[in-house]
Amino acid sequence: MDIDLLLPDVLRKLENLVRTGTIAEVRHELPGALVRVQIGKNVTDWRPYHELRAGNTRTWNPPTVGEQVTLLSPGGDLAGALVIGGIHQNDHPAPSTDPNKTVTVYPDGATVSYDHAAHALAITLPAGGTADITVPDRITVHCTTADVTASDSATVHSQQITLDAPQTTTTGHLTVMGLTTMLGGFSASGASAVPGAQSVGRMSIPLLSTREIETTSTVSADTDVRSGPISLRTHPHDKVQQGTDLSGLPQ
Repeated sequence: MDIDLLLPDVLRKLENLVRTGTIAEVRHELPGALVRVQIGKNVTDWRPYHELRAGNTRTWNPPTVGEQVTLLSPGGDLAGALVIGGIHQNDHPAPSTDPNKTVTVYPDGATVSYDHAAHALAITLPAGGTADITVPDRITVHCTTADVTASDSATVHSQQITLDAPQTTTTGHLTVMGLTTMLGGFSASGASAVPGAQSVGRMSIPLLSTREIETTSTVSADTDVRSGPISLRTHPHDKVQQGTDLSGLPQ
């Protein structure tokens, strides 16, 4: 064999063993996405790319057009090349220069960042972003303090909710649609929003107490107050006499 004819082919295959290019096209189909890579003026045929995991654990994060990649071609044949992504470039620079952080930035601007020096996890979604977590059994969260802010509204659905705390405070109005049962007692106080005015609390629900009710102020009723069958406003008295004698008990 003429060495002068063989040498150019050997040099071409050596050059093609490892090449750098950019993604020209992506085809998202099962069993896995395929890509075409542009190397200079040439574009390869459809080739598989190297995913993070592809066994019992599987990941899906295909390359995007314009991403810089490396081609590994066994025997120097680009027709059998495997595409490996993840090379930063001017058009797609690294999302961070902090050695303490691991950062993922998504096409819509969503960011997941973990700072292992500060032990801080940050997840930021763009406007209109949503998050949905489905757990069939249970979720347990342990922390020192928790702060949840919902600028519009917050709703919790459950068959039973327990607030286990020595002190629970609501800073706004509280509306209870169902029966309210108080086992440890009831205390109410407050001040009116108008300076110098007295605050007034009103209840339009039946109130049942199996213990004594005490007050150091005045109890007022718009209609009536009853003790058993005896009306405070309309009850009569027996044994009524004139003078200084006392009447009998109310009936």
